[in-house]
Amino acid sequence: MDWDKEIQELATKFVPYIESGLYIHDGTNNLFSKNENDLFPSASIIKLPIYLYYYEKAIQGKLHLKTKVTVPKLNRANGSGIMHILTSIEEWSIEDLLQLMIAVSDNEATNQLIGYVGLEDLQAWMQTKHWHEGIALRRYLMDYESGLVNEVSPLGATEVLKEIIELGANHPSWKNQIEKPFLLQQFRTGLPGYLDEREIPILEMLNKTGEDNEIRHDVALFRYQDRIIYIASLNKSVKEEAKAIEWMQEIGKLAFKWLTTTD
Repeated sequence: MDWDKEIQELATKFVPYIESGLYIHDGTNNLFSKNENDLFPSASIIKLPIYLYYYEKAIQGKLHLKTKVTVPKLNRANGSGIMHILTSIEEWSIEDLLQLMIAVSDNEATNQLIGYVGLEDLQAWMQTKHWHEGIALRRYLMDYESGLVNEVSPLGATEVLKEIIELGANHPSWKNQIEKPFLLQQFRTGLPGYLDEREIPILEMLNKTGEDNEIRHDVALFRYQDRIIYIASLNKSVKEEAKAIEWMQEIGKLAFKWLTTTD
């Protein structure tokens, strides 16, 4: 499959509506890249390294996911998620917060996880990673008053998701727990959108979205039989949301075509 040709033909339809970065990898080789090192406002993609941090530390025995965190009823971060609605519940486990952060992209859960270990500790840990130049965690979620912007590149987003999946693969007793919120992701209109509607047997799609004003991102892993493909589609200056969603769904269709075609 000629990725350059397929995507260039597809892109001409969407150039007027989005500024995009794209990185596609089969777990071993780069299949396609465009603006892969450019930093985009991350929106909820920044939740991926936070998730990795907690499971890495839990596997190392440095923290316990059953630990309870008390979350005050007032001033919970709004936007995506459910914790700002379920204010009658004040006690949550770290594991609850992690699952909510990914499956429903809960902003309050994310802020609690940042605060529990400290923003500076998370930043220092990220600096030890090979992908650190592709991801910048600078502030809490919904903290627009800070004037700071969290950022991520297509390559950085892919590498973080890849490390999350490999962490589960290297520790089989943790694999299902680590992958669960990605497999049960509530937001499926992006890369998996066209395929999710068809409930294709054998195909597994694990993804994390990111949305904000004029921003529509999705990062995913597709698994089909013995083949895998990672995709990071980051989109800013989005003029029509429907076009950004369609663009990502078309990329998802190309990925499935590649997975199911024997060269």
